[in-house]
Amino acid sequence: MTKNEIIDYALGLPVSAADCPFTEDFETTVLRHRDSRKWFGIILAVPQTFFGRAEQALNLKCPPELIPLLAEKYAGLIFPAYHMNRKHWITVRMCADDDIIKQLISLSYDITDNKRRHETE
Repeated sequence: MTKNEIIDYALGLPVSAADCPFTEDFETTVLRHRDSRKWFGIILAVPQTFFGRAEQALNLKCPPELIPLLAEKYAGLIFPAYHMNRKHWITVRMCADDDIIKQLISLSYDITDNKRRHETE
């Protein structure tokens, strides 16, 4: 998926927003809940040392028990997170399958939505 396609998909989720919160950095885009301002994703530049070449990628919140399974099943596409807590975040290459990216965005959105979590508890 392209950066714009990812943003468009995320903005289709209820009460979501996308912004560039870092001064003079108009490339890094945070995906967040509009009401709580809590992040559920970030599109950022990943250096060559991480993938073997510099590229943009998507970091998403993920249940810790799922991270090693995803990293194994989608080796080369999904990793414990770059520049975030690797216990709770993953890095997804934007060349991964569109459906997988969408599912992971939705999962991240759901697990970071405090209102929704409390309604199901």
